[in-house]
Amino acid sequence: MGYASEKEQVEKKKKNIQRKLIWLSVVLGVVLALCTAFSMADSWVYRVGTPDTGTRNEGELRIHFIDVGQGDATLVELPDGKTMLVDGGNGTSTSNTALLRYFHALDIDTIDYLFLTHADIDHYGGLTTVLEQKTVLRAFLPLTMETPSTSYEKFFATLMQEECPYSYACPPNSEHPEMKLSVTDGAYPYTLVVLYPYIQTVDSGEKVKSDDNASSVVIWLDYQGTSALLTGDSPSETETLLMRDSRLGLHERYGVDITSTEILKTAHHGSNLSSSAGFLEYIGVKTAVISCGENNAYHHPSSETLARLQTVGAQTYRTDTDGSVIITALSAGTYSVQTLGK
Repeated sequence: MGYASEKEQVEKKKKNIQRKLIWLSVVLGVVLALCTAFSMADSWVYRVGTPDTGTRNEGELRIHFIDVGQGDATLVELPDGKTMLVDGGNGTSTSNTALLRYFHALDIDTIDYLFLTHADIDHYGGLTTVLEQKTVLRAFLPLTMETPSTSYEKFFATLMQEECPYSYACPPNSEHPEMKLSVTDGAYPYTLVVLYPYIQTVDSGEKVKSDDNASSVVIWLDYQGTSALLTGDSPSETETLLMRDSRLGLHERYGVDITSTEILKTAHHGSNLSSSAGFLEYIGVKTAVISCGENNAYHHPSSETLARLQTVGAQTYRTDTDGSVIITALSAGTYSVQTLGK
């Protein structure tokens, strides 16, 4: 055999070996991908089909009322770059997927403040998954029994397992410095305050054993004159207490004036037991958002609540019909509303 022929055969062998190595690499890659998909389904499924949320621009505060079906989940991008999650949906696969996909759409891996308004599963159900998938720097819990149900016990156990520091939510004072979440310096100051439940109730160590709605944490958020009130499932009795405290000037110490509320997370998914006519008129709401599921068994929102919102001139948005709702507040004191659709 001549040298040229011998060299040609050697080159063919090399190419054959290279092709086999390439195919072997491809096969191994596919196998690894499949193994990863099956073993880490909770991870990859949240990274596909993400909503088109856009990105927060410098100096903006964005409030995302996420469509998680029959439940609540409100994500806030604060103007200093911190993030706050208030409630986490009902914990179903569909709800959890919607919630985590939303986080990935915003490229959020760390949650600075996690608030649970009360221990109803349609508010805490997805928080176990959030704790497992994301880094939560601090949690604020409602004044309730720590194990009112097996699912809540799992959430609380995960909170401990992740070594996430927590406090019971209440208005700030010298005894509760961790509750001072307002930022008063820098280019974009904002006010973030818990208005309810009361400090005295929390300090006494009393725990709510029934009617968790009445213990719902109420949060006030203001950015350069754009104010939002997040109410959990608060009933009209809590609304009466908030109006009383406002009239007595008790909110002034926190820099809060609920009569200037422009944005309301309508309590209890639009139930007729909340959003009383007197309260809606008192706070002066202009934009109301109702978080509820399509064709839900509770018939939320009630026609009475919708009528009351219409009477005070509030523009009402609903996650069951509009999908997720994004409110963007600017440092100039104006805000805009965007819906992502179903």
